[in-house]
Amino acid sequence: MDSLPSASPPTASPVAAPLRWWRKWWRGLSPTRQDRFAALAPLAAVLMFLAAIVAAFWYLRAEEAEREQEALRR
Repeated sequence: MDSLPSASPPTASPVAAPLRWWRKWWRGLSPTRQDRFAALAPLAAVLMFLAAIVAAFWYLRAEEAEREQEALRR
């Protein structure tokens, strides 16, 4: 009698298929096109940083307006 459980075939993780597709797509690009896409990452980082600054200023301005309204109610 065999006490070992039956070995199930290994299943691919849900991340493996998109990762495989991404690598195939990336390697299919020419080096020039890869450079163009790679240049977008720093640009996206700068845009996200600017968006965070704008959001912080908007939040502070809204808080200040709320404090002014609270002061007028007193």
